[in-house]
Amino acid sequence: MQIDQVEWLRRENYFLREQNKILKNELSETKKYLEDILTKFKDVDKGN
Repeated sequence: MQIDQVEWLRRENYFLREQNKILKNELSETKKYLEDILTKFKDVDKGN
């Protein structure tokens, strides 16, 4: 089965949008995790 270029681009665009959503979510989670770690380090530093 062969698909035309427009259909291929539509599918590729959909795939990239979905990947972008996943990566944004992972980035947001990573940012929160790093902020939590930084807060803990700052709390430990205040105790010394």
